[in-house]
Amino acid sequence: MQSAQAALDNAAAQRKSDWTVGASYDHFPGTSTRLLELRVSVPLQWGYHYEGEVGRAQAQWSQAQEALDKVRRLAMLDLQQLRNAAASAAQRAATFATDILPRARQVAQNAELAYSKGALPLSDLLDARRTLRATALEALSARQDHAKALGAWQLRAQPQTLLGSTQ
Repeated sequence: MQSAQAALDNAAAQRKSDWTVGASYDHFPGTSTRLLELRVSVPLQWGYHYEGEVGRAQAQWSQAQEALDKVRRLAMLDLQQLRNAAASAAQRAATFATDILPRARQVAQNAELAYSKGALPLSDLLDARRTLRATALEALSARQDHAKALGAWQLRAQPQTLLGSTQ
């Protein structure tokens, strides 16, 4: 944007005519000839006001503005997606921690109790233990996914907090 603005300012500055005034004094040794010269230069810009250059610079400025807006929108979209992913992963981890894993533990405890009383065959007890282990691994995976998503969001949204903690 700054480059496009500078090009636009430069193109607009060409519309102003710059007069040039100069003088020189020449002396040739050995002769008595001395020369005094006065110069005036006035650019005549009749009918031409650099409309093409100014128009091109304005078009480039508009393109730069649109590109900047597009990049900002994409960055906000990316940040929103990361925030949504972190929130979804947090919800999933919380569901496992508060609902699913405690229920799986309760089912496994009930199966242990039933097996110890002889009301449940060994295969059902092993099935309950396997289910508890799989549920615990899923809960761990959910916490890991949440940590990854939260880290990705923090890296994009608040990198200074991550850099400040390591320095």
